Amino acid sequence: MRGALALGALASCVVALTGCNTMSGPAVIEIDSANYSKAFEACIEASRSAGMPPQAADRTTGIIETEPRTIGSWVEPWRFDSTGVLQKAENTAQFQRRRVRFVFTPKDWQPESIESIATLDGPAAPGSVDDLKRFDLETYKGPIEIRARVFIERNFTDGMRINTWSATLTSQTQTPTPGVTDGTTRAQTTWTPVGRDEASERTIMAEIQSMIDQPATSSQTTDAPSS
Repeated sequence: MRGALALGALASCVVALTGCNTMSGPAVIEIDSANYSKAFEACIEASRSAGMPPQAADRTTGIIETEPRTIGSWVEPWRFDSTGVLQKAENTAQFQRRRVRFVFTPKDWQPESIESIATLDGPAAPGSVDDLKRFDLETYKGPIEIRARVFIERNFTDGMRINTWSATLTSQTQTPTPGVTDGTTRAQTTWTPVGRDEASERTIMAEIQSMIDQPATSSQTTDAPSS
């Protein structure tokens, strides 16, 4: 009996240490344009509480990009931000991080199809006809949809020469920058997107929904950076 209780307690501890991200939150949150400012601030606050403060925030186009944050592993038992046992094990073997992108769009809005564009001329010039075609959420009236995209990026080291006898003998090739003679070389590590973390997205969206549903207060939120 004691053995069964001990095994159950151990299993509970393992589950608790694997993380708290779940799929219980909404995939999309719909708000009225009158609550746009409150929802925008809620996304900023949710990203900060997740350890990924905003890197850039554009209220006109409804885009928030956050700073990245590494994901917890088994060697960090105080971290509870992994999504399940497999991700925690993966983060132990690989160096990975997350970053969040919040997107606000008018309800049912769809971007222009690339196939319908005869010539790709690059981004629209500010103030041009093509630029003004895009919505301005600071003046838009109507329902708005909020989505969060959490991207997982993995750290790769280019040019690794793994030694089969000892890890201490492993070396790395150096690629000199063309035209540079001061010995400068290319960065040794590269962060590459490898997928999305949908459970983390839903967890963040649930927190945002909770903050939006709270009654308004007189306190002001610190301004976010803009781009």
